Amino acid sequence: MKKIFATMAAMALAGAALAAANDAMIAFSTQGPDKYADGTTVLDGESYALVWTAPGAGEAVIAADGTVTGGAIALVAPVAKDGRCPKMFFEVAASDMATKYVGGSWSVYLLDTRKFSKDGSVRVAGKAAGINTVGKVGEASGVAAAGRGSLAADAAKAGTVAAGVEVAKPEITAFKVVDGYVYVTVKGTMPFLAYGMNEGANPAAVDTPVGDAKPGNIAGDGEVTFVTPAKEGGAFYKVESRK
Repeated sequence: MKKIFATMAAMALAGAALAAANDAMIAFSTQGPDKYADGTTVLDGESYALVWTAPGAGEAVIAADGTVTGGAIALVAPVAKDGRCPKMFFEVAASDMATKYVGGSWSVYLLDTRKFSKDGSVRVAGKAAGINTVGKVGEASGVAAAGRGSLAADAAKAGTVAAGVEVAKPEITAFKVVDGYVYVTVKGTMPFLAYGMNEGANPAAVDTPVGDAKPGNIAGDGEVTFVTPAKEGGAFYKVESRK
């Protein structure tokens, strides 16, 4: 009986090995440091999505709810560690390659799934809680059943707002000059984007950055105040997101 059982087990293992030999293997990683759109390093546990794009679809568009226009997400891996994606190997079943993922190309995207609390805390919530921004890591084409693909990047940045996420244009709510400094207060900033203020001599050319980009406020209506030295003769100002 033991001998028969051992023979059956060996046959099962051989069958599994044969199936695996027909599957496709896709490796992906980043060197880091990977960044969110606001310039901060990705948190441990953040997700990378392996995305298949259909032939002729162009660039896949990832929505906030994780759906993809022109393709599909095959894997969401919450594996970010020390600001990078470690070396990952994902096996795609040959049956899926023959039916679900025919032709096209494969890409990896860094996802921003952070959630922000009014107390100032930030946590990674995962795809199911909604995606803020995405950033393409790399692309491999010509991966077929029993094929191999490799996608890697020195560093990734989730700088594209996910489809369906409404980003309001910052609105200036207060302006004052105190002791030679201009104070510009705006509301409507998003916590996952970086913002900066520009100045210019006339309203048609307000394009000179003033200081470093600053992240939006995570509380309430996203109200933040920017401070810069006042220009002699005055100037025009606007606040916009930085990518």
